Amino acid sequence: MSATDFAGSRLLHDARTLGVATYGGVAPLVCASHLPQAHLLKGVIGRDQPVVELWSGRDEAHDEIIGETHCRFNGEVLFATVSVLVSNDGNDALGAATYTAYRSLLDALQVTGYPHLLRIWNSIPGINVDDGGLERYRRFNLHRYKAYTESKRPTESGAPAACALGSYGGPLVLYCLAAKTPAEPIENPRQTSAYRYPQQYGPRAPSFSRAALWSGAGSDNDVLFVSGTASIVGHQTLHLGNVVAQAHETLTNLQSIVAAAISRGARDVTLLSDLMLKAYVRHRSDQPLVRQVLAGHGLDADAVLYLHADICRADLLVEIEAIGPARSVEIKTETIDTQDSRSRSSSDSQALRESG
Repeated sequence: MSATDFAGSRLLHDARTLGVATYGGVAPLVCASHLPQAHLLKGVIGRDQPVVELWSGRDEAHDEIIGETHCRFNGEVLFATVSVLVSNDGNDALGAATYTAYRSLLDALQVTGYPHLLRIWNSIPGINVDDGGLERYRRFNLHRYKAYTESKRPTESGAPAACALGSYGGPLVLYCLAAKTPAEPIENPRQTSAYRYPQQYGPRAPSFSRAALWSGAGSDNDVLFVSGTASIVGHQTLHLGNVVAQAHETLTNLQSIVAAAISRGARDVTLLSDLMLKAYVRHRSDQPLVRQVLAGHGLDADAVLYLHADICRADLLVEIEAIGPARSVEIKTETIDTQDSRSRSSSDSQALRESG
């Protein structure tokens, strides 16, 4: 699809469209400037052009800009983006940006009446870089926690599903889905809950759940949001330096999370293959190996979006997130300025639709 064709796409101008996430490219898409747009400086592996996701709902949506946060909501679900520059002046630059971004986002959710975060994506420039004696990801955790506690949001059980990946320059970018009704947090019995990590991982443990199970108003099925998942058992990284073994361990963790969700009554989820996956790979050259592992587990490896990004721990080589089942969520990813387009979708959406 050419940029011109994309600018005229029906979904881009559909009143039900909630927002846009753009992977790659040097700048946000001008044709989507009327929508909340998260521009993420991550490389798209296997494609020469940026990939765009359009998120849509069932009903007509409306915009509001509150502070640094651009929201669009439809009565049931809200999509929001925040982008805050990271100053080069003094120490704790990433921490200050994190606090500003999260306070703006949480205030906006309160004002608009969508207080329950379901899923949040965090894109952190130089995530593993030392920032005044503390790794940037650890500073991020410290100031996210501060914003959550000041806003009286859960930092342990009830925290949203989330991921934090590195970006190659640019601002700190957050985008999220929130709702009027809460999700049920899901934990992985193979892993220590992230919010209970010991202090060896930083002065404040990460505030997120391994997954979140949500039903939209009047829906007859659920949406399972699985956080970024990696080769961690208990709280320790396994298989240092071995991307193949880490990919296998990651899939075992994902399968464990799906089983935990099923035990909590998740509808229309039976297997990991019922969900749609996105994989973050630290080294581009490792992507074929990760793809081979996915295929070996009986998954549709060609339907996975592979992104080049640093991961929250410097010793992790791959991270995978998931969403679904297909009956609940529609996702189409399109490459801008090429004829290449692929679709991961269902024909119907009962709770939430993501498309692009």
